Amino acid sequence: MLYGLFSAPAPPEIGAAEMAIGLLLVAATGLAQPWAMISGAQLLRTEARSFESVGSVVFIGLFWLPLLRGAGLDWSGRDILRDLVPLLYLFLPVLLVAPLRGIRARAVELLAGGLACAGVAFVLRWWSEVGWAFGAIGHRAMSEGSSYLLNSPAVLFAALWLPVTAIGLLWPVTALRPGPRPPWLRLALALPLLLAAVLVCAALAGTVHRMALIMITLSGLGFLLWCARRTPWPLLTVLGGLAAFLVLLPGAPLTGALGMVVAKSEQVGVNERANEVAAVLDQTGRSALSLLAGDGWGALVANPAVGGWRVSYTHSFPSYLLLKTGIFGLLLMLCWLATLVPAFVRLALGNPPLALAALPPLAGGLLFHTSFKYLCFGLLLTLIMLAGETGAAPGGQAPPSGSDTSYQ
Repeated sequence: MLYGLFSAPAPPEIGAAEMAIGLLLVAATGLAQPWAMISGAQLLRTEARSFESVGSVVFIGLFWLPLLRGAGLDWSGRDILRDLVPLLYLFLPVLLVAPLRGIRARAVELLAGGLACAGVAFVLRWWSEVGWAFGAIGHRAMSEGSSYLLNSPAVLFAALWLPVTAIGLLWPVTALRPGPRPPWLRLALALPLLLAAVLVCAALAGTVHRMALIMITLSGLGFLLWCARRTPWPLLTVLGGLAAFLVLLPGAPLTGALGMVVAKSEQVGVNERANEVAAVLDQTGRSALSLLAGDGWGALVANPAVGGWRVSYTHSFPSYLLLKTGIFGLLLMLCWLATLVPAFVRLALGNPPLALAALPPLAGGLLFHTSFKYLCFGLLLTLIMLAGETGAAPGGQAPPSGSDTSYQ
């Protein structure tokens, strides 16, 4: 909540809110867990899972080698720090999963709810900044705002998780966990969630966030088809609502927003992503050392995606890693991500609704956006690892022999 209300997806500096968030993270993990990760002592812990041991080794390699390289090339200390802090976010599962493992089911609920609340807080702050101009949706592209609040993966997660939870309340047969029994209470809880989801989706449509809107459409359709195996009413209700919306408000804002997505795609294409990768290859290809080890943390690149300005980021995780850490760093990061894949698969099989809400913003950050550098990206990784982990039943009870331990 501190993150959503007082910070930003990529804060320009460390202020009071960021210091408080850091202290709360330390309070959640203690000092022993971070020290075990950064010192390599994690490898000596017999209870450590494979992703925790591999994560510790990869973190040490990605911390020190590019740091020494960046210092040797005399990059700005501020730019180096702005790369090192996001690196820590990528390894939050190593820090947070172990302390939360004993209350896994409750921790999954709290993390999911907290991320959604942060996303809604970012959206409300953005609406306040643009003067609650709902009438602009479908007519003109609205400003991203000074802090780019809508770029947070928590916003896309909220757009997906809120309606999924509301549908589970309205049609309990679609919920994997039992909710409140009285129908009036389920309705009273579902309506605010749906209203918040509408505000989030309206903000993304107003700023023409193409990637987010496409992912919401595809993931939402997948969830409704999954629900249809249990009851057809969610799918029929959504289709009926969209039809009524188009009849009552023909031409806008829904069709207008769709037209703006098409127009933006025709105008800017993929936002110079290919040229951005070419710029990184040009810079790192000047020597074998640069190609293998990158230019280190703090390195800048003349990025065509932002008009040729020299900036410290690119819009895809692979090109960012290649710039900073080279081929060696790319291989190290692949080792880390490979240890997370089994949990992703277990989550998709054991809890499709949560997977359909959590995996799209994660994929967006890895492939299309700079959100891999944000705190909420690391918390999403933690959420997915907790929900997809095996070896402890929800609530910390030991599972019966031979039972399915995926999150139910």
